[in-house]
Amino acid sequence: MNLKQTRYILAIAAAGVLLSGCGGGGGGNGSKGIPPISSVNPVQTGTLEFAVGTANVYGLKTGLNVVSTYRQASGLSNVLVDTPTITGPFTLPAAGAAGNLPFDAYSTLPGGPSVTEVATGGTITGTSQTLTLGTPACDQTTPCTVTNNATGGTSTVQPNTSTFGQSGGVFVNGLSPGNYTTQGVPASFTPYAEPLYDTTGATFVPFGGPPAFDPNKDNMGLRDGLNNLGSGVLGIPEGFTLFENVVLNGTGKYTMSLVVPTGFSGSTPTSATVTATANLGSMATLPTLAAPTLTTDGAGGGSLTLPAADFSGGITEVYIEIIDNGDGAAANCQGVLGAVGGAGPVYYTIVAKAAGTYTLPDTDGPNLDSGSGPTALKPSPSICTAAQNTAAVGAATPGDGYTVQLVGTDYDMYGATYPISTSASPTLTGANGQADITISPVAAGVSP
Repeated sequence: MNLKQTRYILAIAAAGVLLSGCGGGGGGNGSKGIPPISSVNPVQTGTLEFAVGTANVYGLKTGLNVVSTYRQASGLSNVLVDTPTITGPFTLPAAGAAGNLPFDAYSTLPGGPSVTEVATGGTITGTSQTLTLGTPACDQTTPCTVTNNATGGTSTVQPNTSTFGQSGGVFVNGLSPGNYTTQGVPASFTPYAEPLYDTTGATFVPFGGPPAFDPNKDNMGLRDGLNNLGSGVLGIPEGFTLFENVVLNGTGKYTMSLVVPTGFSGSTPTSATVTATANLGSMATLPTLAAPTLTTDGAGGGSLTLPAADFSGGITEVYIEIIDNGDGAAANCQGVLGAVGGAGPVYYTIVAKAAGTYTLPDTDGPNLDSGSGPTALKPSPSICTAAQNTAAVGAATPGDGYTVQLVGTDYDMYGATYPISTSASPTLTGANGQADITISPVAAGVSP
């Protein structure tokens, strides 16, 4: 059996199972670990939902928003492997470079699409799971010449790069680099940094945290120490994918197709294709949002006020995204699960439906008793003050730095996200039949 067959058999094994535990991770895994699986035919049982809309990127650019889910009847991810393609009336930006994602040599993210996608036009796609293991990346429109280091001879490799590479697929909460690998785990549990195709570095990871995303109902989200998916799982993927620098060429029909491996016919891999369509009926963008000021309360939390203007022009829902980035030192008041404890930033999400004042609770921070189990939970401050850090560290330490950003939509983004929705076919569009989004610039602050 050759490496190509081995790779594809493992892909089939992954695609031919459904998860039966809690979902929410990039590849459809549960917040408490990889759940049990049971064999079914995913192509016959799953439901692919797909919507598109305009994206107002920081008030500076218009891009494309893509929302999708591929779920089984219970609302969990339908497959562990699929290869997506998106087509529509849009123009791609200049090509990115392959190999910048450490887990996928064939993806051209984050900087742009592949050379082949640019040449084709109107297409964003992934790389087939049938590609032989170890094949060099070829990011051009004609075959690449490669040299065998052992023999000195040369051979040719067909173009094989793409935006999503081999890792990108559609799962319980949309597009993510969650395709299962030959090691039996997702390529990455972390969602794509948004916006895709950004070339400035002004991106964010769309992790949802408490108080809105709190699957274990302990006010700590996935930072309660009860999941075992690793330090990179910092929240629930929020289910949208923004493409910056994509030019929308008027209204029209968009198509998403997923190729799912199904088996072999002799030695030839077989697959099935699942397709959904969406319509972009309006080029109008949602209003530009300005990030609000977080007024800290000196105890770990704070409040923000959203004006009526944040719910004008079609905006019906706003995420207040607050990220605690720590104090720049080796430790802070949040313990080993905190922003400087090796796990990364701490994400908080507040969902707003109308103008008003909203509060970040004082103690929605990571569990201080990590590893002691659900009976010994001890929440920490949401954003450590200088006094809290100093008390925890035993030396004069500044307060934590944080950022605030708004994400506004004209559809029920929160209500469609697993585990908020366990429907196989959540509603992904608003009153105008599409999924428009607007993201604000980032405002930064430091807790006193």
